[in-house]
Amino acid sequence: MQFQEEIFRSYDIRGTTDQLSEELAFAVGRATVRLTGAKTVVVGQDMRPTSPLFAKAVIAGIHAEGADAVDIGMCTTTMFNFAVGAYEEHEAGVMVTASHNPPQYNGFKVSRGNAMPVSGTEMLKGLEGLGSSEGLEGITTVLDVTQPYIEKMFELIGEIKLNGMNVAIDAGNGMAGIILPKIFDRLDANLTAMYFDPDGTFPNHEANPIKVETLEDLEDKMVEVEADIGVAFDGDADRIGFLDENGDFVSGDHMLAFLAEDRLRAHPGAAVVWSPNASWAVRDAIVRAGGKSIWEKVGRTNIIKRVINEKAAIGGEVSAHYFYPEFSGMEASEFTMLLVLKRLAESGKKFSELLAPVRMYARSEETNFEVEDKDAVLAALDAKYAKDAVLVERMDGARYEFADWWFNVRKSNTEPLIRLNIEATSPELLKTQQETIAGIIRKH
Repeated sequence: MQFQEEIFRSYDIRGTTDQLSEELAFAVGRATVRLTGAKTVVVGQDMRPTSPLFAKAVIAGIHAEGADAVDIGMCTTTMFNFAVGAYEEHEAGVMVTASHNPPQYNGFKVSRGNAMPVSGTEMLKGLEGLGSSEGLEGITTVLDVTQPYIEKMFELIGEIKLNGMNVAIDAGNGMAGIILPKIFDRLDANLTAMYFDPDGTFPNHEANPIKVETLEDLEDKMVEVEADIGVAFDGDADRIGFLDENGDFVSGDHMLAFLAEDRLRAHPGAAVVWSPNASWAVRDAIVRAGGKSIWEKVGRTNIIKRVINEKAAIGGEVSAHYFYPEFSGMEASEFTMLLVLKRLAESGKKFSELLAPVRMYARSEETNFEVEDKDAVLAALDAKYAKDAVLVERMDGARYEFADWWFNVRKSNTEPLIRLNIEATSPELLKTQQETIAGIIRKH
């Protein structure tokens, strides 16, 4: 079988539906059993029009290798992670989803029994070595993990009183819409629900909670209902974004700083795992709360492994993934939401007031530059900045820290791009340094 290599990505398999097929889905099911040695494999799916066909083919592939399938149906990726990681008898899993990508996309997230992701590149090698099917047989059982997952979250969160808090949530016509009503049935909050009907054509907007233009409807609704907080989920609900009561977006690393202090109160002295493209606000929050700061390379799998190995209280990325040891080191975005709502209610303050300590710096969004020679760009920046930096960290590209600003520059693994993140103690300094670095990059 010949498949387009570009769909096999660092963390999953993902492409347009004309790049995918039921034949590929069948092979993914087979390869998952071969790679993991699993006798029982969980299969979940999102709301995209092609997902039912692909999920059915995945199950057929699992059966063809003599393994059993546990069909959990339409679910969030967080529910899928729970189904794989929380049940000892579940030894692997395949989630049919393309996350936040537009309607013409779909894909497969594959994980081992501890919920650890299997990379797309590893899956490609597994597919290439498959050979013909031996035509074995397995059985399928159906399982609904919604209530067990909800019970787990409320067991961890403890008593939570929201006192009629006005919460506006945009589910983006993604999978969060199937579980949020059941969660809010147990909360004394006033919920304003937007786009809760799962619809893989995304009729309202792209389901990407860190893309500011996708949050405009939520901002408008917050004004209309005088919401205390705004929440947005991506298509498969493993990422979550927040707006304060003024409709101002909270960046993923600022939210990690906010969450880190909360988690370290519950887990004194524990580690927090973050990446070199994240704000000093994370560092400051860890210091304030007496935690242990751990840097790890950007990338979901990298952070997950480090959270598990360090027994960290939390790990997170600028892209708004947040990882918890109680959920096998995986995302639990609904749990993130509950943590934030509980802290907001208990504080008696406005969300913007609580966020003030993590909004102390001027921060740029990640900027991508198309360049011909990525190594030459990195060398030029290193020659200019390394000698004067108070800290140089080369774990993931290079991060150069100075007394009042820092920047991180990384190569894209798949495109001719250089990615730049920069932060400073003032907007003026940020602008000056950003222009200087951009000028150096553009010369190459």
